[in-house]
Amino acid sequence: MNVQVSPAFQSRVKKTLFSILIFILVYSILLLISIGITAFFTYIGIWAIINYPNFLTITLGLGLIAAGFMILYFLIKFIFATNKTDTSDFIEITQDEQPELFAMIHDLVKEIETDFPQKVFLSHNVNASVFYNSSFWSMFFPVRKNLQIGVGLINSLTNQELRAILAHEFGHFSQRSMKVGSYVYNVNNVIFNMLYNNDTLKKMHENLANLSSYIALPLNISILSINGIQKILQKLYDYVNINYLALSREMEFHADEIAANVAGSNAMTDGLKRLSFANHSMESVISFYEKNQKLNWMPQDFYENHHAVNLFLAKKNKYEIKNGFPNVPLDAESKFNKSKLNIDNQWQSHPSTQDRINAISKLNIQVAYNNQAPAINILRNKEILFQKIKDYLFANINHQGQIQLLDPIEFQHNFAKDFEKNDFDEIYNDFYFFLNPIIDDFSNVDYHAAPIPISELFSDQNRDLSFELNSLSNDKQTLIDINKKAYNIKSFDYDGVKYKSSEANRILEAVEVEIKTKQAQINEINKKAFETFYSLAANDLSKNQLMKYYEDLKEMDTIFNEKIEFYFELNQKYYFIYEQVEYSDIINNLMKNKPLEKRLKTEIAALLTNSELVEELPEDLLNSLNEFQNNELEYFKANQYDDNNLTLLFTAIHNYYNLIFRSYFLHKYKLLKFQKEIYDSQ
Repeated sequence: MNVQVSPAFQSRVKKTLFSILIFILVYSILLLISIGITAFFTYIGIWAIINYPNFLTITLGLGLIAAGFMILYFLIKFIFATNKTDTSDFIEITQDEQPELFAMIHDLVKEIETDFPQKVFLSHNVNASVFYNSSFWSMFFPVRKNLQIGVGLINSLTNQELRAILAHEFGHFSQRSMKVGSYVYNVNNVIFNMLYNNDTLKKMHENLANLSSYIALPLNISILSINGIQKILQKLYDYVNINYLALSREMEFHADEIAANVAGSNAMTDGLKRLSFANHSMESVISFYEKNQKLNWMPQDFYENHHAVNLFLAKKNKYEIKNGFPNVPLDAESKFNKSKLNIDNQWQSHPSTQDRINAISKLNIQVAYNNQAPAINILRNKEILFQKIKDYLFANINHQGQIQLLDPIEFQHNFAKDFEKNDFDEIYNDFYFFLNPIIDDFSNVDYHAAPIPISELFSDQNRDLSFELNSLSNDKQTLIDINKKAYNIKSFDYDGVKYKSSEANRILEAVEVEIKTKQAQINEINKKAFETFYSLAANDLSKNQLMKYYEDLKEMDTIFNEKIEFYFELNQKYYFIYEQVEYSDIINNLMKNKPLEKRLKTEIAALLTNSELVEELPEDLLNSLNEFQNNELEYFKANQYDDNNLTLLFTAIHNYYNLIFRSYFLHKYKLLKFQKEIYDSQ
């Protein structure tokens, strides 16, 4: 197969190669200077020791020699480093174990004219990737790549779609020009190693410095020199990385074109659109079993559960079912995103899914071979394989009683029941997905207003208005960040018009005006919704209950931001625990934080009076929160931290955040559910 690279790809290759040459030039200069410094320090150190042999000159001389060699070691240590992919959650498979899958891989390798992977692994996830354990020498002595295929991916695709996704992975290495990407990857690892992987160097410095303060003195010269070199390398890393990431985006388009030539444009686009959706389904299954660990539930067939949730969520989202799988529309991921702000993210390694699908669709490649059977059928010994994956996925769940394996029917029933507890009824048409039913001023409510049809209240137009308001709020924060130069950009697009980053404040003012206008419209819809359900309520008891729900939610909403600010204050005030601080400062900081700790205990205790919240908590978490709030804990004693007590503290802080969000959601859910009951009673 010979798929021609695009002019944009060729341009990126040239820019990337040039950035590599710049790196080699700068690195060579730094290395020569380092060798010179090492030679000079060694000469001075030996000269001082020979000519003035006493304790002072010997220790200073040795320190000077060590300083020189530390600088040199810093610049060459990457030669000895290796980058290994963690395969602890992978299952290596052979051709004898999975002949049909290997037959597909052999067929793809032959058609794409690339190398067969050294090893093939299966993992649990919805993904596929080619990886290898690399080192500096990989640039000169190429290593064979390994292939990782997620069973979640296989479970979510047809046979033809799986061919397309795997062809994409092999496509990264099918053309000679693709080796540039691999080369730059190794250069990036070299720079990254020098910038961030310095634990051995730091330990060496500490050990030598502890021998004598006279040795430590010249060693500080090496630290200053290394810090200076790192500043140069950081600039170089950014420069090389920007070019590499731009090339990486072009490589994705190129690999997509190869996949389309192998399996057809439709197979690639259909599979690509489903990946994010299928991954969300898998996370939902895992989350279901984790939060129901009190019931000792485990899946009889995890991947059957995964497929069932794919279909369940497809039905909820009104997606068409095609060849037994959800046909996820192109705009599914952007449904909730009505942002007008667009920033060209030069640090992104992949193009957006929409850009990739548009490019593949333009190719419009049709192929004769088109197997639409579920790809999962090509796997053998699924029961044994799935058991291994299940053991890994749920290894950290602590069941207290006898395990109950849920069969597919039991799972679907319980999952649907659990889902309904966390989903607003479809009559609301996702209007309250981001927004809350808040009435700011009940004095403006018309308690005798005629009800408005639900389809009009929660129309697609009003739903989109709620999405627009949420996106505007996000745009506002991004524009604030651009104004503060948090983004390293020269320009941005807003509503199809390009602006300089210096104009962010002007656009921000316009966005704030638009937010104010749309918020007023949302407030009016919320008011009309309350008036409608109040009017539909059958009796005074229902009307009063509805009013109480709204008043309680408004009260919660008023103090919600204060609680979030308290959470951030806790994180800020206890951050010193992660830093190197004098013992006296640790004790003082902990004493100053006592009022915060006391308030946190009070807040946690109040939240745990909510039986609905407590019911949802895993037993070990509930025990941890109770132990925190019911005991006076010491976090630092005998000049060291008490890790167990710190774990209780930070577990409480983290889950305080989760609990206040969940508490708010449950009240919102009850309000909307009560309104639905009023509506159904008509």
